[in-house]
Amino acid sequence: MKRKTTDRADWQRVTQRRFAMAALDDAHFTGHITLLCIDAVREPLWVESNGQHVCIADAGHAWLHQLPHNAQHVVTTMFDANGAILQWYIDICGQTGISAQGVPWFDDLYLDVIVSPNGQVGVYDADELEEALAAHIITPAQYESAWQEARRVMAALEQGQYAPVGLSASHYRYLLDLMAGKP
Repeated sequence: MKRKTTDRADWQRVTQRRFAMAALDDAHFTGHITLLCIDAVREPLWVESNGQHVCIADAGHAWLHQLPHNAQHVVTTMFDANGAILQWYIDICGQTGISAQGVPWFDDLYLDVIVSPNGQVGVYDADELEEALAAHIITPAQYESAWQEARRVMAALEQGQYAPVGLSASHYRYLLDLMAGKP
């Protein structure tokens, strides 16, 4: 498994960044949210996502992470420089936690669910999950757990009952206001 922090402090591509986080506990969402504002990059990051070539990291972009309490996934909503959503990238994970520095982290279980702004949903990196199982990096129980969580997330998305996607824009604005010192 790969442990990732939501501040992406080890990400060499990003040369200037700002970071904010908050713990929320309300009727709609319980967990942590973080915002990585990408102020400068060595070079933009382009990916193929649901059949489209998309720039997901460039100067002015922002990545919102939502870590729902008691869930085995983390949602990364990627915003362009105008605040438009580029995609939702849902990492299926093992554990989550908070570092000694107060930054949320997660253990990535390779499998991902990606949602485009037009609602197209896809499962990605199943090959990486298979390789991790074959190499004994993960256990058969973790493998099954990853697929169960991916299916659960996809079912909630299909039923329109997946709260983090609907809350991503308001969480983004909340953390931008927090960075700006607004109440």
